[in-house]
Amino acid sequence: MSKNKKISIMLSVLFTGITCAFFFIMASRAAKEVLNSMIESQIENLATNVQNFVEAYNYSNFATIHIAATIPIIKDPAVSIKEKAEQLFGVKDADSNLVGLNITDLKGNSYLVEGPMYNFSERAYFKNALQGKETVFGPINNKVTNIPTIFYGAPLYDIEGNLINTFFLAAHGETLSKICEQNKIGADGHAVIIRRSTGLVIADIDSQTVLKKNIYDDAADSGVKALQEISAKVASGEKGFDFVELPDGEILVSAYAPIKGTDWSVIVKANYADFTSSLNNQRVSMLLFSLLMIALSAVVPLLLIREKKD
Repeated sequence: MSKNKKISIMLSVLFTGITCAFFFIMASRAAKEVLNSMIESQIENLATNVQNFVEAYNYSNFATIHIAATIPIIKDPAVSIKEKAEQLFGVKDADSNLVGLNITDLKGNSYLVEGPMYNFSERAYFKNALQGKETVFGPINNKVTNIPTIFYGAPLYDIEGNLINTFFLAAHGETLSKICEQNKIGADGHAVIIRRSTGLVIADIDSQTVLKKNIYDDAADSGVKALQEISAKVASGEKGFDFVELPDGEILVSAYAPIKGTDWSVIVKANYADFTSSLNNQRVSMLLFSLLMIALSAVVPLLLIREKKD
């Protein structure tokens, strides 16, 4: 084989190699951008789903209070608190998510089923109801039932518009964790709901973290600036999405959103690696194709040269 033909083959291989490398890099970048966009959309949609489910749940509980407020005996200021409480005792039987619906006088006094009078005047939901505000409070460990409970407080007015009593509806706090359980992504990615003002976890698929784990404290202890920045965004009520690279090289994806009418925010976290298997497979395929093209760029000219000799 002449020197010129060898040079031609080498140049052909080199050109093919450079071309394949260029397209491999560009295709990889484009695929990664598409993948990142897809991940962002999926994680944000999951956070939004949880946000919508919880807001709908809160709305339904306030709707129960609003319906009770239309009952004539409940709106009548001449009827005693005990009689009104007895009328409301059966409401919880209509919804398994409810612990109960009760009513207080303007001093915070109320009756439980066949029990003594209790005073709720120090509870935030009672104080806000006295000011005409509807409030979601908790979840907290209920002192009466000893289970995590969400409290919904609201004012009650008579037919003339005078404040005569306050309502409080108690709902099972574990319902929020069930919503998280229904919204998972990847191998172990899922939603948690936290109390935005403190960072305390109030709902999670892991019951051991509920009312115990603090997201803000964990971020501070990790020393990872990106996690601390996310905590600050969540605390300020922001909605967003972030990639977070941990010291060990692991990459997390996270979306977060505030839950309207509450001091709660939902946070979704997942491992980036859970989404990259398709991208890695695509890269391997492109690499194999590039190697095949480089090999053909050397073999085809050799075959043509032999054919001419024959």
